Amino acid sequence: MTVGEVGAELRRLRKAAGQTQADVAQIIGVSRANLTQWETGRYLPSGMHAQLLDDHFRAANALVELAEAARSPVPAGGAALSTDASLLDVFRRAGHSLARYLIRDENGRAVGWRHNLQQHDEQTAHATACGISAMIVLGEPRIDLHTVVERLYAKRSGFGWQGRSKGRRPEVTSAVVDALFHVSTVLTAAEGLELLEHSLDDYSRTRPFLLATALRTSTRLRADAALTRRLADDLLAARLDFDGTPLWGEKNEPGLVAPVPSTAHTARAVVALREFLRTGEDRADVQEAVKVATQWLIDRTHPDDGIMEDLLLPQPGSRESVRVNIKHFTSAWVVQALAEAPQVPAARLSRALRSLWERYEPGLGLWAWGSGDLPIWMTLDAVTALRAAALAFPARSLLPPLAAE
Repeated sequence: MTVGEVGAELRRLRKAAGQTQADVAQIIGVSRANLTQWETGRYLPSGMHAQLLDDHFRAANALVELAEAARSPVPAGGAALSTDASLLDVFRRAGHSLARYLIRDENGRAVGWRHNLQQHDEQTAHATACGISAMIVLGEPRIDLHTVVERLYAKRSGFGWQGRSKGRRPEVTSAVVDALFHVSTVLTAAEGLELLEHSLDDYSRTRPFLLATALRTSTRLRADAALTRRLADDLLAARLDFDGTPLWGEKNEPGLVAPVPSTAHTARAVVALREFLRTGEDRADVQEAVKVATQWLIDRTHPDDGIMEDLLLPQPGSRESVRVNIKHFTSAWVVQALAEAPQVPAARLSRALRSLWERYEPGLGLWAWGSGDLPIWMTLDAVTALRAAALAFPARSLLPPLAAE
C-alpha cells in the first residue's frame, strides 16, 4: 500500500459523499491545504485524522487500515517478522483486523462480531464478548463499543446468554459477563454473579471446561463471593486420579472407560485456579493442585495441539438438551499456565509458543483453526496468552524466528 493509493481512496470516498475538500476539511478540523496534500499522496493523515476521516465516511475502519499499511509497508514477496519485531506490532495488526471484521448496521453503528469471521452470518453473543475482551487485551480503542455493549446486554435471559444453539449456555454467559463487567457499567457484579449462577447446573460440575471458565469470571467479579469459592471447590473435585496424580480430564462422571488426562483442560484449570489464588485466597489445597498440575504440564512431551469435546447441555424445564461442540486452543492455554510457573524450562515454553504460532495467519494478523475457520475466540486466547507470557518473561522473545508477514 502506497501513500498515493491512500490519497486516491480518500478522494473517492469524498466524491462519493458529494462533498468538497473544504467541506470535509471543516468537518474534521483541518485546513483545505491539508486535505489536498493527503488526497494527492504528498503526505499521510495522522492516525487521529485517519480515524476522523474513517468515521466521517463510515468506512468501517478501512481507511485507517490503508493508512497504517502505507505507514508501515510490507516488502513484496513476504518479509519475515523476526525476533527484532515486537508483540506490539502483532497486537496492533490483530486490533486492526478485528475492527475491520466488526459488523455494522445500515446506519453504520457497530453491533458485534460473528463466530467465524470469514462467514457472513449474524453476530453472536459469545463472539461479540470475545471481540470486546480481545480489544481490551490488545489496547485498541479504535471503535465505539457503546452500541455493541447495549445490544449485548439486552440479549440476556433469566439464565444468562444463549449461543447459536440457544438454550442454557454457561460458557457463553461466563464470556459475556466477563466482557461487559470490564468494559462498561451496564452490568453490576451482583447481577453478573446471579446470571452466572443461574446458567450453571449439576451437569456443569462434571465438566472442567465449564467450571474453569465460570471460575475465572466469578473471581473477577467478586473473589470472596460464595459462588467463587464453590466453583473452586467443584473444580478441584472434578479431577481424576491418573496413576496417583490428580489431573483434569475432559469430564468426570460415573462409568468412564479408560479416561486420559487432558492437556487443555488441565491448563485451563491451572489458569483459573491461579487467578483465584492471586486474589489473596490462602488455600493449601488449591496451591497443591496448581503445583502438581503445572509440573505435569512442564513434563508433558506430547504436542500442544487443539482438541474438541462434545457437551450435552441440559435445558430448563422439559426442553431437549443442547449438543455443543467445543474446540480448545490448547497451546494458548499451556502458555498461560506456564506464564506464572517458577523455573519453566526455556525449551518447554518455546515448544508451546511454537504450537501457538503455527496457527497464526500473518496476512490477517489473526489465528485460525486447522480447518481454515477463523474463530474470533482463537485470537482472544492467543493474544491473552502472549500478553501473560510477555509480563512473566520480559527478557525472552516471544516471537518465532520466522513468522511470515
